[in-house]
Amino acid sequence: METTARALDDPPAHSSDPAVSRALHLIHSRFAEKLDTATLAREAGVSRSVLGERFARLIGEPPMHYCGRWRLRQAAIMLRDGDRKAGEVAYAVGFGSEEAFSRAFRRAYGQAPATWRRQARSSRSPEALPRQQVHHCTARDGTRLAWSSVGAGFPLVKTANWLNHLEFDWESPVWRHWLRELMRDNRLIRYDERGNGLSDWDPTELSFDSFVDDLESVVEAAGLAEFDLLGISQGAPVAIAYSLRHPGRIRRMVLLGGYARGWALRLKGEDLARREAMVTLTQTGWGSDVPAYRQMFTGLYIPGGTPEQLDWWNELQKVSATPANAVRLQRVLGTIDVTGLLARVTVPTLVAHARNDHVIAFEAGRELADGIPGATFVELDSANHVLLEHEPAWPHFLTAMRRFLRR
Repeated sequence: METTARALDDPPAHSSDPAVSRALHLIHSRFAEKLDTATLAREAGVSRSVLGERFARLIGEPPMHYCGRWRLRQAAIMLRDGDRKAGEVAYAVGFGSEEAFSRAFRRAYGQAPATWRRQARSSRSPEALPRQQVHHCTARDGTRLAWSSVGAGFPLVKTANWLNHLEFDWESPVWRHWLRELMRDNRLIRYDERGNGLSDWDPTELSFDSFVDDLESVVEAAGLAEFDLLGISQGAPVAIAYSLRHPGRIRRMVLLGGYARGWALRLKGEDLARREAMVTLTQTGWGSDVPAYRQMFTGLYIPGGTPEQLDWWNELQKVSATPANAVRLQRVLGTIDVTGLLARVTVPTLVAHARNDHVIAFEAGRELADGIPGATFVELDSANHVLLEHEPAWPHFLTAMRRFLRR
């Protein structure tokens, strides 16, 4: 099955709660219809009050608030990329009148639909990203995985890193420059890991081994015989483990902001206590609008971000995973340990790490480079875990990666 970034025909489950999952599926697939909480509750098989309480707890807002935002997001894509008039778009996304749509759109985007469309189209660069298609495959244990392939050239697979969302990342001020440059000379394959993004949010297993299995499944679905591999953050140990399972498949490997040992094994004392406290806060603060939590989490990942980038990362928390999955994922990431595999890596490897990375300490990158035979190490002058387009570290890394992959 394939879907475009415009809409999801069959979105994955978004929580371990079947009622919430059914309600979300209805919103995503039938947003143009007349929906209300009673309809959603009836389809989900629960009462209105039960659905409202569960939905708000897991998703962070009431069902119809989420539905309204989803409709407006689809409307913005239609306005920017299509030829329909504003009135046609209004009815296409489920509004009863053009006037109601215009008022809601203006509240959300700060401009009338027609004005927003002109500005959005005029501000798009000549190198705007092409329309993407999202595919699905099934992992060994039956978990449904979302992946995409764009561009042409020698295949470059980017391992999933938390947080990812194939569709939301495509419009991202944090990832846009990454996507543009990675597909410039390559066929870029990306995917969302289980429990995250557009992949199954209710997998039977959530473990490091399952992450490696997922990479195997995506590579096979994409029909790749040989490829380069990019592992960012947790994608680094996944890439390392895959390279040993499948010798000869990877031509070259680039690891950025990665580690061999997860935080629960790497940190000690006050650093470990702070990380544990962060997991505890995730249970109640994930995706919330509480300023203190937003500043803590987003500020760690992209402290040098612009207001637009920080706002986008805040929203990513809401759309990428439930609070329960965010806690589960952090626990799994904390116990990863591939230190015993490093000396066995035979793939030519480039390791890069930001000197002042607040998420994964610089020493973790050095440990990777020192442990992998013949690895090249690049130190980056940055405090951002995800390199941003406006900082000098980005072209530094991009030049080093391109030079390494072209050897």
